[in-house]
Amino acid sequence: MDGGSTAARRRARRSGRTPALIVAAICGCSFVVSLVLQATLYRHGSGDADEAAYVLQARMLLDGRLTLDANTVEPFFRPWLTGEHDGRVFTKYLPGWPALLAASQALFATMAVAPALVAAGWVAGTYRLARELFDDAVTAVTAAVFVALSPLVLVHTSLPLAYACGAATLTLACAALLRGGRTGARLSLIGGGAGLGFVLLLRPFDAVIVAVPVVVFVLARLWRSAGGRSAGGRFMRAVAHRTAWALAGLAPFVVVLLAYCRRVTGSALRAPLSASDPLDRFGFGPRRILPSEPTFLFTRRLALEALHGTVVAAPSWVFGGVAVLVLAIFGALRAHRRPERVLLVVIVAAVGGGYFFWWGSAFAMPGLLNGLGPHYHLAAFAPIMILAADGARRVWSMSERWFSPWPGTGSPPARPVPRRPVLRGSGLRRPVIAVLAAAGLILLTVDAIPDKVAGQRWVNDRNAFLDALLPDRYPAPAVVVVTPGVPSRYTQVPYQMLRNTPDLAGPVVYAADIGAGTATLPDRMPGRAVYRLRPDEIVDPAAPASYFGSFTALRQVAGNRVRVQVTARDPGGAGGSGGTLYIRLGATTRTVQFGPANAGPADAPGITHTFTVTTGTPLGPDELGIAGATLPDELVVGFTVPTGAGAARWEERIPLARRPSGELALLVPGLGWRQVPNRPGAGWLPAPVRPALAVSVGAT
Repeated sequence: MDGGSTAARRRARRSGRTPALIVAAICGCSFVVSLVLQATLYRHGSGDADEAAYVLQARMLLDGRLTLDANTVEPFFRPWLTGEHDGRVFTKYLPGWPALLAASQALFATMAVAPALVAAGWVAGTYRLARELFDDAVTAVTAAVFVALSPLVLVHTSLPLAYACGAATLTLACAALLRGGRTGARLSLIGGGAGLGFVLLLRPFDAVIVAVPVVVFVLARLWRSAGGRSAGGRFMRAVAHRTAWALAGLAPFVVVLLAYCRRVTGSALRAPLSASDPLDRFGFGPRRILPSEPTFLFTRRLALEALHGTVVAAPSWVFGGVAVLVLAIFGALRAHRRPERVLLVVIVAAVGGGYFFWWGSAFAMPGLLNGLGPHYHLAAFAPIMILAADGARRVWSMSERWFSPWPGTGSPPARPVPRRPVLRGSGLRRPVIAVLAAAGLILLTVDAIPDKVAGQRWVNDRNAFLDALLPDRYPAPAVVVVTPGVPSRYTQVPYQMLRNTPDLAGPVVYAADIGAGTATLPDRMPGRAVYRLRPDEIVDPAAPASYFGSFTALRQVAGNRVRVQVTARDPGGAGGSGGTLYIRLGATTRTVQFGPANAGPADAPGITHTFTVTTGTPLGPDELGIAGATLPDELVVGFTVPTGAGAARWEERIPLARRPSGELALLVPGLGWRQVPNRPGAGWLPAPVRPALAVSVGAT
């Protein structure tokens, strides 16, 4: 008798450990897959500029910095997503996720471990939450599998973005708080409170909209278990006990949050997000991410379009696609454990409803299908997967009756009776159906992946192109001026892989091209060689297809009088009518006309003319003063040749500024621009101007 009981207990323990071991294996696989994806498909990130902001903040924490000196980073090195207070630059994001990235770097010499741990934690948290709500190991394991295999999870746990960490931590925190609320376990309550507090340091809005329904659910369950109205004292004691332990875990993070906000924004109640720009907030109306960026008018119509786009895109980001979402609906409608299902549905509705009023949801619509997906709604992901797993469990239980030879029971009766199968088949029918169903879910998932991979490969190809333009080695410490096709004061917006260290002390520093003011960059970074990276420059805009990109060494020319020697020739030999050479600074222009004899073919010497730019009074027709210009400004040297198809034009635009000492400073060579007759609607195209126009600048 005792031996049988002991064996039964051992079997029970083994069966209880089996789901946990399975989930541990899934967590390990998720961890490894995250590392592999970070090393391959996402080796330079997704192309989202926010990734550079998180990495910079992590590096700042490693250096012991919460803010940067505005005088140091302005105007060339201002990081993306930063605000300013009292002469200090702070990041828009709270420090929770950057702290994990920094810890990963400090402990493992790479930040890649932090997202991988998030992947494992998200799977484990989903299992714990499902187990706590439904007390069913199969449902919990299934939910963990759904999360682990979903493309949305695979992508976000391979990136240095905070969305996945916030969702994973919230899932773990909810599981702990629900268990602590049910049992009074102190460690669970402390852990749940700490998890919730940590999410306040990541995504405080998510923490609030998820925590409120969880707390209401815990209180309602306590009320019922205490006996309702007849046990008011017992209920209040239970609430006080649980609240105290949960607050013990929560309080330290709240203190850190308030102290951090006080330090970087000047007010404990003012978060960096809104402090960087008051228009970056929930609600309708003009919205903007930073004062330097365009304003975005967020309307109710756009909110509805964003919600519709999110719903349409969601199946392609979920394991099993629309089939799993249908299972989630089925799981939500079941009567068994109705309060638990209502809790999950309310969380999903709170997340969806809350972000209906967030302008970023509309702004992010282009990336819903094949970019980052519905990333603002990740806090609702685990609840949906748990409902889907429960729906799948219910369908599986129903199939047992469908395929049972003993209808209505699923097991043989005590006395032999004639078999009356509901659906004809053998005992292998259910396993076969299970395999086919799993294969169907996998196929639905795989079908949505190629477009997402293709989109990321485009990003990788763009990064590889950028990397190919940059030299493997620099002969000396360097500063690279980054000139994108669309001007930006942030190098990370067009090219997020071009990142600086917080102290700007790296061997290579990337500077934003701020226009004519870039002429003073060598004075800001003495001792560094200066280069210009211009990825959008067209090598030959007159050709049907042309290579792109240039990397050019620059030098600064300074003096009170600067000589500009210009040699012009028609590279196509089309200058039968001659041409015009000109130089312009502000409202002052000097021109030189030349005839057909001077135009010549590409190998002809062309025409050479010398101009002078001076800080003093111009002494002749070939001199330009700065009195009519507002410096910094561009010194424009141009060349025009009429052709049968229209005028061909070349311009070199040279940044020119004035030093505090009064001297002129120019950064040469300038930016080349062309107007091509066979592309009349294209306007000015970024392109080299040689051999048509050769400009030599020097101090006199």
